[in-house]
Amino acid sequence: MGLIKKRRYYFTDDSIASDTVIAFVTSGLALSIELLGVIWSIATAGNVPDIFGSLYLCAIVLSLCAIFFALLGNKAEKGGVKGKRVSIGLSLLALVLPLLIIF
Repeated sequence: MGLIKKRRYYFTDDSIASDTVIAFVTSGLALSIELLGVIWSIATAGNVPDIFGSLYLCAIVLSLCAIFFALLGNKAEKGGVKGKRVSIGLSLLALVLPLLIIF
């Protein structure tokens, strides 16, 4: 009986890992903060309050947290590969955009 290997099949009810969902939410929040800052800057011709600098720093911290959770979700057995890769890409996009705007 030791010669026959048993195959393990994983049947999950969840179609996506919970860490991936957290990464989607935090990166979406970071991207919405960035979009709000860009729209406000265009509407006021560059005369934005100083609080938007702090909001961009918060967006950077949120995107770093999103990358952390996306990498944790990538290691999870639940969920599909496409959702995990999209969450990593979205998190990296949320990190790169405010850095490009600031610098």
